Amino acid sequence: MNNNKKTYGVGLKLSYLSVCLCSALATHALAAEEEDKQAADESIERVSVVGSNIKRAVDSGSLPVTMLTEEDIENTMAMSGDDLLRQIPQMGEVNFGASTGNGGVNDARGDVASINLRGLGTGNTLTLLNGRRVVTHPGTQTENFVPVTTVNSNALPISGLRSLEVLRDGAAAIYGSDAVAGVVNYKLKDDYEGHKVSFSYGGSEGTSLREGTMSYLGGISLNEGKTHLTGSLSYFDREGMMASERDYAKSHDLREYPTLPEGFIGDTQLDNRTTTTPWGEFRSGSLKTFHIQPDSMDGCVQDLGNGICADKGSLSRDLRFDRGTTRSLVSDVDRLNFYGYATHDLSDSLEFFSEITYYKANSERRREQAGNLTAQRFTIDENAYYNPFGESVDVRRYRPIDAGPRIINVENTSYRILGGFKGNFGDWDWDSAIFYTAAETNDVANRVQASKFQAAVNSTNPDLAYNIFNGGDINNPNAGDGTLNSQAVIDQFMVDVHRDGKTSLASIDFKVSNGQLWSLPSGDIGLAMGVEYRRETFEDIRDPLLNGSNPFVDAVTGEELSGSDVLGSSHTPNSDAARNVASVYAELLIPLLDSYSQYLELQIAGRYENFSDVGSAAKPKVALYWEPIDWLSIRASYAGGFRAPGLPQVSAEGVPRSNGLYDPVLDETYGIIDIRSGSTDLKPEESVNSSVGFVFNPTSNFTFTADYWQIEQENIVGILPGSSHLLYDSLLRSQGSSNPAVLRDDSTMEVIQINNDYLNLNIRNIEGVDFSFLYSLETDIGEWDFSANVAHLIKFYQDADPISAELIAAQEAGNPAVPADRTVAGAGDLIKENGRPEWRGRAEVNWRLDQIGAGVSYNYISDVIDTSATYTNDNEEVIKLPVDNFETINVYADYRFKGAHFLDNSKLRLGVRNITDEQPPLADELAHGYFGSLHSNRGRYFYMNFSKSF
Repeated sequence: MNNNKKTYGVGLKLSYLSVCLCSALATHALAAEEEDKQAADESIERVSVVGSNIKRAVDSGSLPVTMLTEEDIENTMAMSGDDLLRQIPQMGEVNFGASTGNGGVNDARGDVASINLRGLGTGNTLTLLNGRRVVTHPGTQTENFVPVTTVNSNALPISGLRSLEVLRDGAAAIYGSDAVAGVVNYKLKDDYEGHKVSFSYGGSEGTSLREGTMSYLGGISLNEGKTHLTGSLSYFDREGMMASERDYAKSHDLREYPTLPEGFIGDTQLDNRTTTTPWGEFRSGSLKTFHIQPDSMDGCVQDLGNGICADKGSLSRDLRFDRGTTRSLVSDVDRLNFYGYATHDLSDSLEFFSEITYYKANSERRREQAGNLTAQRFTIDENAYYNPFGESVDVRRYRPIDAGPRIINVENTSYRILGGFKGNFGDWDWDSAIFYTAAETNDVANRVQASKFQAAVNSTNPDLAYNIFNGGDINNPNAGDGTLNSQAVIDQFMVDVHRDGKTSLASIDFKVSNGQLWSLPSGDIGLAMGVEYRRETFEDIRDPLLNGSNPFVDAVTGEELSGSDVLGSSHTPNSDAARNVASVYAELLIPLLDSYSQYLELQIAGRYENFSDVGSAAKPKVALYWEPIDWLSIRASYAGGFRAPGLPQVSAEGVPRSNGLYDPVLDETYGIIDIRSGSTDLKPEESVNSSVGFVFNPTSNFTFTADYWQIEQENIVGILPGSSHLLYDSLLRSQGSSNPAVLRDDSTMEVIQINNDYLNLNIRNIEGVDFSFLYSLETDIGEWDFSANVAHLIKFYQDADPISAELIAAQEAGNPAVPADRTVAGAGDLIKENGRPEWRGRAEVNWRLDQIGAGVSYNYISDVIDTSATYTNDNEEVIKLPVDNFETINVYADYRFKGAHFLDNSKLRLGVRNITDEQPPLADELAHGYFGSLHSNRGRYFYMNFSKSF
């Protein structure tokens, strides 16, 4: 901008600039005399803000940014990256992590949490650390029925954060692939002077959950100020919580839960107890299908002694196993985060900088032992020691609960080493760095080896034989097993099963910036250019018992049953992939108009990226910022975006997944194998992100912003859900044909498997509005800060693929082959469905008077719906299970010690999160009875923090 004209931004002094960055809202300073400006210029440092690579002395507020300052982060009292990101209303569901209830061998387990801006899905948000990419976590999770990866927000340090910037705008042209929904940039302190220690401790009322953190932050200058070192070290320890400690999670049978709407009370859809139990379901030539039960129940056809008998038919609902009795709700975790940052001035115009980060976490959680899959139905020989039926018996369903709980231990590590140089020549600033970063996961759990289990069941030696017919606990038939086999017998078939994953990212870049390239009557044109080359790798190594190296072969029949020899886990082959990406970008900032009454600025950017495996993409961005009057500014942008198919999506080959699916042909829900495969023919996902908004700033202490945004995505990598394949098979069979992707047993008509390939889906449209409000007030009784941040989701619509469209049309026509109460997943209007609330917001009031401070914050998540449970009312409308809104209130008070004593420069804070002890609203979620990706299970949470600077 022209220095002879009015200066636009939040201030000239660097201290004022930091306030601007913290609020990310545009204000401006009044014009000053020419000699004052020249004096101020000496203290101005050119900086770049998230959303632009051009360094300037001011931030015009032309881009929609949510900023959490160091003080904001402290006020959240977040213990992890997951806690912190959940405070930002623009963030969607956290689909990775223990809080979501995921815990199968194919899930990303351990101390991991995902980043999902706008709720577009994991992987659509680019995460940066000090402006450069962060490596993704090795674990995958299924979203949109395909595996996706995420940056692990728990691996990024909280201690030592200068700020957390969230660019709520498409930025592929600025930063490259993955910045579809926007960018999250963690900025670490690099110039801290002194030392600070901090201790935090908190716990969830009425539970065993306790968390503690110790951290140190330090910084020193050496070599007469030419060298500066900043470092942070933090250690976190958590004792977790069992599902049995929460009413909504302690049982998977939710049919009579007190908060259920009337139409759902007693509905069997809400009984999520499993039919795979220690009572067992079998099949023989004479009895056909039969099960074991207490002899106090009706229907016994053969007495087995010890209070149990055999009864014909499938297992009774009264004998289902309740997994809520044995599961962890929150894992035990210990975590170490370290970062170090060093700078050294080689000359007045050249600086060396280096960055090191390290993260390590160990976690432990418990689950019940798994039962056999449909594909693992093995034969019990008639001569087996404990076979009382005198004939061979096929095992249909059985869960060896007496083998003890499944203990899942996960070790996650990651590190990053970066070195670079930056400097200036004339009006040009330049920056170049090379870095390598990697993440590794080592997952191990005690499991039942299927072949050895069959051998124990078939043993004729009473000292080695496993009694599979001894039932469960006759006094508590839905939990545990009161008829234990000996530990020596169990030890024969127990084995540790491993899964090891690794990802890496290596990058080298060079970028230049000139904020005063050319002078126009309206101001100075700014230019930034850069090149980048990076290599990404992904590796997922499964245990030989899982990857097909040691398949499960029925020892009696000789038939290969499954590629997996782990009871209850499907065969998953190893996978690995790598890609190289080369990119080049350019950005221009052009002042179009600068007068004492108004200012107009244009941002133009473009980026080209070439991928070694999936082609290339070139995307533009155009943004306009207009300040027609001193107290109002208007901003708008249009940005193209792209996201390359993830390496797991490209490399997956014939990955079986077994899930309980409803089969409308048999009108039955049972375990069905869905075999999924990726392809290098997948196209990159493309998007268009546009926004328009305004900043209203009538006084220096009041700011209000509103931004409307719209994102259109196409070629989204997905898959036709297995449930839709089954509905389509039912529809085609009613018309005299069948779905070739669904393979059935000719005699029983049970589904053997579904063959499913990843594909590029149709267009998705999402729209919303963001609001923010800031007001500060100085009074005789203290300083007051009021703030609010609100996200409103208006539209989330996925165009149906041809098969889904046909299914929806059949439902609307009343075709009984496609039951109206079955949701055609992943198509149509998806707002509120299984998450995606229409409204999310956070409001705060903070007060300070001298050494005393206090604050209160309010978090709001509007209601959503759960599509897994439905009923048809008297008007024949299909009603989906409503999940109520979730509101929490948090309070704190602190005291800052001053004086010539040990406590000088110390602070003590006491606080309560969720002071009203609101419980998460009930949802028909198999894992824990609530949407863990959206709502918190902590309840009323007390904490204290003590810190001292010296």
